[in-house]
Amino acid sequence: MNRIIILMITFTLTGSLSNSTIFAQDNEKEITLKNIARSTIISGQYFMAYNYDNKADLHQFLLKRGYFTINTGINDVFAVRYTQDITIDKEGGDAGNVELRLKYLYLRGKFDQIPLLKHSYIELGLVHRPWLEFEEHINQYRVQGTMFVERNSIINSADFGITCIGLLGGEMNEEYRKKVNNHEAGKYGSFAIGIFNGGGYHAIEKNSNKTIETRISLRPFPDFIPGLQFSHGLAYGDANLPDSIPEFRMNLFMLSSESRYHKFTFQYYTGKGDFSGTYTDEFNRSYDTEGYSLFGEFLIPKTRFAVFSRYDHFRIAESPAVDKNTFIAGISYRFFKNKLLIDYQKFRSPERTTNYYEFALEIAF
Repeated sequence: MNRIIILMITFTLTGSLSNSTIFAQDNEKEITLKNIARSTIISGQYFMAYNYDNKADLHQFLLKRGYFTINTGINDVFAVRYTQDITIDKEGGDAGNVELRLKYLYLRGKFDQIPLLKHSYIELGLVHRPWLEFEEHINQYRVQGTMFVERNSIINSADFGITCIGLLGGEMNEEYRKKVNNHEAGKYGSFAIGIFNGGGYHAIEKNSNKTIETRISLRPFPDFIPGLQFSHGLAYGDANLPDSIPEFRMNLFMLSSESRYHKFTFQYYTGKGDFSGTYTDEFNRSYDTEGYSLFGEFLIPKTRFAVFSRYDHFRIAESPAVDKNTFIAGISYRFFKNKLLIDYQKFRSPERTTNYYEFALEIAF
C-alpha cells in the first residue's frame, strides 16, 4: 500500500513539473516573439514617373523601381534585413510584367562590444556593396536614375558575399546627423570592405573568381568644414563570364561637400572592364575606361524646394573610342520623406542622342 501511495505522489509531482516546464517554455517563446515584434521595422520606397522620350516619341506612366523592407532585431548584436526589389521585366516573353526579386537578405552583426571596433558592423548574405549605398545618401535622386558608375554598368549596388562597414573616430555631432546626413557619419570618415561573387544580386555566379571592393572616406576638418569628405572606391577582380575571364578594375575618387542647404560631388573614375563583362573585345580582353561626374543640389532656404543638376562623361577605349555624355537638371519638392520632381535629361553617344522630360514621384515610409 505504501509503495502505491509513493508511486502516485511521484507521478503527480512529475506531471506538475512537466506542465510547469512547458508553461515556462511557452511563456519564454511568447516574450521572445514580442521582443522581435517590437524590434521589427517595415519600410518602403517606390519610384514612379510619367515621362516623354523624344527619340522613341513615347509618352508613358511607369514604375521605375520599388523596394519593400523588413528589418528585425534578434538581440543587441544581431539583426536581419529582407528587401524585395520590384521592377518591370524588359526582356523575353514576360516583358512588361511586374517582376519581384530579392535585393537584400542578410544577417547583420554589430561589434559595439569591442572598443576598437565600436560603430562597426558586418553583413553576411545578399549584402550592400561598399560604394553606391554611400553615394546615394549624398546624391538622393535615385528616383531620377542610377548613379554615375552604375549608369555606365561598372558596378551595381548589391551582391552575394560579406561586407564590413564602420566609422572612423566615432560619430559626428547630433546636429550634423540630424540636419545634414546621418548615414555613415563618422567624425573622421568611414570605411567599407567586402568580398563578393561579382555578378551582382540579379546574376548567377559563372566563374570561381571573387571580387574585392573597398571604400574609404576621410573627413579632414570635422569641426571647421564638417561636410567635406574625400573618398576612394576600389574594385579588383574578373568579370562574371564563364570563359577567358576578362579583368575588372575600378578606381574611383570623389570630393564631396554637404551642408543643410547644399550637396556637391565631383568624381573621377579610371578602370578596366566592368563587373559583368560588357566592355570587352571579341577576344574577351577588357577595354580601358575612364570618366568623371559632377552633381550639385541647392535647397532653397525656408522652402521645401531644391534645384539640382548633374553632368557625366564616360569613355570606352575601343577603336575608335566611344564617348557617352549625360546632362540632368531639375527641380524637386519635398514633403514628409517623399519627393516630387520635374527633370530634363539629355543623353548623347555616337549612336544616338535622346532627350527625356519627366515628372517623378518618390514615395517613402
